[in-house]
Amino acid sequence: MKRRYQIEGMTCDGCRGHVEETLFNVAGVADVAVDLKNAEATVESQFEVPLEKLQKALENKGGHYKIQSMNKAN
Repeated sequence: MKRRYQIEGMTCDGCRGHVEETLFNVAGVADVAVDLKNAEATVESQFEVPLEKLQKALENKGGHYKIQSMNKAN
């Protein structure tokens, strides 16, 4: 399944790479593509990965990033 997320806090290509690598290493995630210009991430996963799990991974890796779903109306 594919999900799109808005990512806040990325300012450079290094941030993009950090977010991409961190999300890719979350259990269940098969692929990640992060678009710095649009501050978006597309996450492909083998099963539903809770948003809280993705946010926690970003926090644990020393990031100051916020992630929120773009697939459902908030």
